[in-house]
Amino acid sequence: MTVELQMLLGLFFIISVLAVVFGPIAVSNGIAKMLEKIAFTCGWCLVILMCVTCFDVFSRKLGLPISLTRFQELEWWLHTTIFSSWMGYNYTINAHPRVDSFTENASFQSRAWLELIGLLLFALPYIAITCYFGIDFVYQSWRVDEGSESAIGMPHRWIIKGIYIAGIWLVLLAIISVLLKVVAYLFGGVPNERANLQIGKSELEV
Repeated sequence: MTVELQMLLGLFFIISVLAVVFGPIAVSNGIAKMLEKIAFTCGWCLVILMCVTCFDVFSRKLGLPISLTRFQELEWWLHTTIFSSWMGYNYTINAHPRVDSFTENASFQSRAWLELIGLLLFALPYIAITCYFGIDFVYQSWRVDEGSESAIGMPHRWIIKGIYIAGIWLVLLAIISVLLKVVAYLFGGVPNERANLQIGKSELEV
Protein backbone atom coordinates (compact mmCIF):
# COMPACT_ATOMS: atom_id res chain seq x y z
CA MET A 1 0.00 0.00 0.00
CA THR A 2 1.43 3.36 -1.01
CA VAL A 3 2.00 6.21 1.42
CA GLU A 4 -0.54 8.34 -0.46
CA LEU A 5 -3.25 5.70 -0.07
CA GLN A 6 -2.39 5.24 3.60
CA MET A 7 -2.79 8.98 4.15
CA LEU A 8 -6.19 9.04 2.45
CA LEU A 9 -7.50 5.96 4.24
CA GLY A 10 -6.07 7.20 7.53
CA LEU A 11 -7.84 10.54 7.13
CA PHE A 12 -11.18 8.86 6.35
CA PHE A 13 -10.74 6.46 9.28
CA ILE A 14 -9.92 9.19 11.80
CA ILE A 15 -12.83 11.37 10.72
CA SER A 16 -15.19 8.37 10.78
CA VAL A 17 -14.16 7.52 14.34
CA LEU A 18 -14.53 11.13 15.45
CA ALA A 19 -17.98 11.31 13.81
CA VAL A 20 -19.10 8.22 15.73
CA VAL A 21 -17.71 9.50 19.04
CA PHE A 22 -18.66 13.19 18.86
CA GLY A 23 -21.38 13.18 16.20
CA PRO A 24 -21.17 14.18 12.52
CA ILE A 25 -22.34 17.76 13.06
CA ALA A 26 -19.73 18.48 15.73
CA VAL A 27 -16.95 17.05 13.55
CA SER A 28 -18.23 18.91 10.49
CA ASN A 29 -18.33 22.20 12.39
CA GLY A 30 -14.84 21.54 13.76
CA ILE A 31 -13.45 21.00 10.27
CA ALA A 32 -15.22 24.11 8.98
CA LYS A 33 -13.86 26.19 11.86
CA MET A 34 -10.32 24.99 11.15
CA LEU A 35 -10.70 25.86 7.46
CA GLU A 36 -11.99 29.30 8.41
CA LYS A 37 -8.96 29.98 10.63
CA ILE A 38 -6.56 28.87 7.89
CA ALA A 39 -8.30 31.02 5.28
CA PHE A 40 -8.47 34.13 7.46
CA THR A 41 -4.86 33.76 8.58
CA CYS A 42 -3.59 33.38 5.02
CA GLY A 43 -5.75 36.34 4.06
CA TRP A 44 -2.92 38.51 5.42
CA CYS A 45 -1.01 37.46 2.32
CA LEU A 46 -3.19 40.01 0.52
CA VAL A 47 -1.39 42.77 2.40
CA ILE A 48 2.00 41.34 1.44
CA LEU A 49 0.81 40.92 -2.15
CA MET A 50 -0.30 44.54 -2.26
CA CYS A 51 3.10 45.74 -1.01
CA VAL A 52 5.03 43.54 -3.45
CA THR A 53 2.86 44.61 -6.38
CA CYS A 54 3.16 48.31 -5.53
CA PHE A 55 6.95 48.00 -5.20
CA ASP A 56 7.10 46.18 -8.54
CA VAL A 57 5.00 48.82 -10.32
CA PHE A 58 6.77 51.83 -8.84
CA SER A 59 10.20 50.32 -9.47
CA ARG A 60 9.40 49.82 -13.14
CA LYS A 61 7.89 53.29 -13.48
CA LEU A 62 10.89 54.91 -11.78
CA GLY A 63 13.34 52.80 -13.76
CA LEU A 64 15.22 51.50 -10.73
CA PRO A 65 18.26 49.45 -11.80
CA ILE A 66 17.24 46.26 -9.97
CA SER A 67 15.96 42.88 -11.14
CA LEU A 68 12.22 42.53 -10.58
CA THR A 69 11.87 38.94 -11.76
CA ARG A 70 11.66 37.50 -8.25
CA PHE A 71 9.13 40.12 -7.20
CA GLN A 72 6.95 39.33 -10.21
CA GLU A 73 7.12 35.60 -9.50
CA LEU A 74 6.48 36.23 -5.81
CA GLU A 75 3.22 37.88 -6.84
CA TRP A 76 1.83 34.69 -8.35
CA TRP A 77 3.25 32.69 -5.43
CA LEU A 78 1.15 34.85 -3.11
CA HIS A 79 -1.87 34.60 -5.42
CA THR A 80 -1.55 30.80 -5.31
CA THR A 81 -1.22 30.79 -1.52
CA ILE A 82 -4.36 32.90 -1.08
CA PHE A 83 -6.34 30.88 -3.62
CA SER A 84 -5.24 27.55 -2.13
CA SER A 85 -6.01 28.52 1.46
CA TRP A 86 -9.52 29.72 0.62
CA MET A 87 -10.74 26.94 -1.71
CA GLY A 88 -11.88 24.61 1.05
CA TYR A 89 -13.42 27.25 3.29
CA ASN A 90 -15.36 28.72 0.37
CA TYR A 91 -17.14 25.43 -0.22
CA THR A 92 -18.22 25.14 3.42
CA ILE A 93 -19.95 28.54 3.18
CA ASN A 94 -21.43 27.84 -0.27
CA ALA A 95 -19.32 30.52 -1.96
CA HIS A 96 -18.30 28.42 -4.97
CA PRO A 97 -20.11 29.12 -8.27
CA ARG A 98 -23.16 26.93 -8.83
CA VAL A 99 -25.50 26.31 -11.75
CA ASP A 100 -28.91 26.24 -10.07
CA SER A 101 -31.18 26.53 -13.11
CA PHE A 102 -32.63 23.06 -12.58
CA THR A 103 -32.78 23.14 -8.78
CA GLU A 104 -33.93 26.70 -8.15
CA ASN A 105 -37.53 25.62 -7.51
CA ALA A 106 -36.70 22.23 -5.98
CA SER A 107 -37.32 21.49 -2.33
CA PHE A 108 -34.47 21.71 0.12
CA GLN A 109 -34.50 17.95 0.59
CA SER A 110 -34.23 17.40 -3.16
CA ARG A 111 -31.24 19.74 -3.29
CA ALA A 112 -29.70 17.81 -0.40
CA TRP A 113 -30.07 14.54 -2.30
CA LEU A 114 -28.52 16.13 -5.39
CA GLU A 115 -25.66 17.43 -3.25
CA LEU A 116 -25.09 13.94 -1.83
CA ILE A 117 -25.01 12.36 -5.29
CA GLY A 118 -22.66 15.03 -6.60
CA LEU A 119 -20.32 14.64 -3.65
CA LEU A 120 -20.13 10.84 -3.84
CA LEU A 121 -19.98 10.46 -7.62
CA PHE A 122 -17.94 13.49 -8.66
CA ALA A 123 -16.40 15.76 -6.02
CA LEU A 124 -15.03 13.20 -3.57
CA PRO A 125 -13.50 10.78 -6.14
CA TYR A 126 -11.97 13.62 -8.18
CA ILE A 127 -10.41 15.40 -5.21
CA ALA A 128 -9.23 12.13 -3.65
CA ILE A 129 -7.43 11.19 -6.88
CA THR A 130 -5.92 14.67 -7.10
CA CYS A 131 -4.71 14.42 -3.49
CA TYR A 132 -3.25 10.98 -4.22
CA PHE A 133 -1.17 12.07 -7.21
CA GLY A 134 -0.49 15.54 -5.81
CA ILE A 135 1.93 14.21 -3.19
CA ASP A 136 4.19 12.68 -5.85
CA PHE A 137 3.80 15.89 -7.87
CA VAL A 138 5.39 17.81 -5.01
CA TYR A 139 7.94 15.09 -4.21
CA GLN A 140 9.31 15.01 -7.75
CA SER A 141 9.69 18.79 -7.70
CA TRP A 142 11.52 18.58 -4.36
CA ARG A 143 13.70 15.68 -5.50
CA VAL A 144 15.21 17.69 -8.37
CA ASP A 145 14.97 20.99 -6.45
CA GLU A 146 12.92 22.51 -9.25
CA GLY A 147 13.28 26.24 -9.64
CA SER A 148 12.13 29.03 -11.88
CA GLU A 149 12.64 28.92 -15.65
CA SER A 150 14.46 32.20 -15.16
CA ALA A 151 17.98 32.04 -13.74
CA ILE A 152 17.15 34.94 -11.42
CA GLY A 153 13.65 33.77 -10.54
CA MET A 154 12.26 32.19 -7.36
CA PRO A 155 14.05 28.96 -6.33
CA HIS A 156 12.54 25.85 -4.68
CA ARG A 157 9.32 25.70 -6.68
CA TRP A 158 8.30 22.61 -4.71
CA ILE A 159 7.30 24.98 -1.89
CA ILE A 160 4.51 26.67 -3.84
CA LYS A 161 3.50 23.36 -5.40
CA GLY A 162 3.24 21.96 -1.88
CA ILE A 163 1.06 24.89 -0.83
CA TYR A 164 -1.24 24.28 -3.78
CA ILE A 165 -1.58 20.56 -3.06
CA ALA A 166 -2.16 21.37 0.62
CA GLY A 167 -5.04 23.53 -0.61
CA ILE A 168 -6.45 20.53 -2.50
CA TRP A 169 -6.32 18.52 0.74
CA LEU A 170 -8.23 21.35 2.43
CA VAL A 171 -10.89 21.01 -0.27
CA LEU A 172 -11.07 17.30 0.56
CA LEU A 173 -11.69 18.21 4.21
CA ALA A 174 -14.36 20.69 3.14
CA ILE A 175 -16.11 18.04 1.05
CA ILE A 176 -16.07 15.64 4.01
CA SER A 177 -17.42 18.41 6.25
CA VAL A 178 -20.37 19.09 3.95
CA LEU A 179 -20.90 15.36 3.35
CA LEU A 180 -21.24 14.76 7.11
CA LYS A 181 -23.93 17.42 7.31
CA VAL A 182 -25.80 16.06 4.29
CA VAL A 183 -25.76 12.53 5.71
CA ALA A 184 -26.88 13.76 9.14
CA TYR A 185 -29.73 15.73 7.54
CA LEU A 186 -30.94 13.00 5.17
CA PHE A 187 -30.39 9.90 7.27
CA GLY A 188 -29.88 11.05 10.84
CA GLY A 189 -33.03 13.13 11.25
CA VAL A 190 -31.02 16.23 12.07
CA PRO A 191 -33.03 19.38 11.24
CA ASN A 192 -31.32 21.89 8.98
CA GLU A 193 -31.57 24.52 11.73
CA ARG A 194 -28.93 22.46 13.54
CA ALA A 195 -27.07 21.07 10.54
CA ASN A 196 -26.84 24.53 8.95
CA LEU A 197 -26.44 22.91 5.56
CA GLN A 198 -25.61 25.63 3.02
CA ILE A 199 -26.48 24.35 -0.43
CA GLY A 200 -28.24 25.71 -3.46
CA LYS A 201 -28.77 29.38 -4.17
CA SER A 202 -27.22 31.74 -1.65
CA GLU A 203 -26.54 35.42 -1.22
CA LEU A 204 -23.41 36.33 0.68
CA GLU A 205 -23.03 39.59 2.52
CA VAL A 206 -19.98 41.56 1.47
